[in-house]
Amino acid sequence: MERVIHLLGVVLWLGGMAAAGLVRGAEAPGQSSTRKRLLNGLAWPGFFLTLLGGVGLWMRAAELGGWFHVKLTLAVALLGLLAWMARGRASGAWITPATVALAAVSIALAELRPF
Repeated sequence: MERVIHLLGVVLWLGGMAAAGLVRGAEAPGQSSTRKRLLNGLAWPGFFLTLLGGVGLWMRAAELGGWFHVKLTLAVALLGLLAWMARGRASGAWITPATVALAAVSIALAELRPF
C-alpha cells in the first residue's frame, strides 16, 4: 500500500510542478492564478502523499544503498524548487525541464539501484 501511495504522490507532485512551469500569463486581480491552483491542488498534496508513502517504504526497507541518499537529495532539491515556485520567484522556460530531469534521475535511481 505504501508503494501505491508513494507512486500516486510522485505523479501528482511532479506532474503539478511540470504543468505549473508551463503556465504563462499575468494574474487577474482578485483571482487565483492557474499556476497557484496547480501547485496548491496537485503539487503540494502530491508531495505530502509522496512523503507519507516514502516514510512507510523506508520503515519496511531492509537495506538502503548509496542510491537512496542521492535520490533523497534530489527529492529535497525538487521540494526546494516547489517552494520557490510557490513563492512566485521561479519563472522561466527552465522550470519544467529541470523538474523533469531531476525526476527522471530520481526514478532511474529507484528502479536501477546502481550502487
